[in-house]
Amino acid sequence: MEFKAFGKLNIFLKILSRDERGYHSLVSRFCLVKGICDDIFIKEADRFSLFGDFSCPIEDNLITKAIKALKNRLPLKEAGLLDCLKIQVDKKIPEGGGLGGGSSNAGNILYHLNKEYFGLPDEIMFEICKEVGADVSFFYSQALSANVSGIGEVIEEFVEPILEFEVFTPDVYCNTREVYNAFDNLSKSDKGCIDYDIKKWEKESSLQILNSYNREELNDLLKPALNLYPTLKGIEQKLGDEWFFSGSGASFFRLKI
Repeated sequence: MEFKAFGKLNIFLKILSRDERGYHSLVSRFCLVKGICDDIFIKEADRFSLFGDFSCPIEDNLITKAIKALKNRLPLKEAGLLDCLKIQVDKKIPEGGGLGGGSSNAGNILYHLNKEYFGLPDEIMFEICKEVGADVSFFYSQALSANVSGIGEVIEEFVEPILEFEVFTPDVYCNTREVYNAFDNLSKSDKGCIDYDIKKWEKESSLQILNSYNREELNDLLKPALNLYPTLKGIEQKLGDEWFFSGSGASFFRLKI
């Protein structure tokens, strides 16, 4: 199998609460961005192997976690197939850029393996995605645009015209966990998500939203990311108002004219 794993952009991202486990409840609009992708190649082999220019150990990679989670849901005979795969990832999506590269790899691999070999119902597959990581469900869904809520596992496809974006990713690695922790340390007035009619946003097109609000209003993680990374803050201050911020950073995007 050969396929592309595209990145995503967050048109808006609002954090609603944090539970006792430390998970953040959010609501966001995800849009697939077709201009940025990783290329994935899978073939049968004598044993399992995973190759790619990853910044983390193989055992911590979301692909490895996805394979293990899928294996646990399969009968023993079918699960054995997963021990005989060679997976090669040609990485092009910047890591630490807020584009969901790792989640896209895991979600797309789960989708294609299940479609080709196993045929498990989506209900089970979405449970597996939730085990693997917060954004994996969106990529497994193959939606082009969706309202995403919960901790990232609730996906409601949003049908709208496909937009083209220009993406700019500075040479800054934004650690997602650290950015969320920095958000938690903001004062209540700086978080300010209750000031916006998020239910209204979920019904509006991405184009309407981007034409109506600025990047700070749309993404609750912009301010903590800028506080954490002075270099990123210096870059952000030079960008025009037409630029928006994706996820926990460091990528900015704007509509192509």
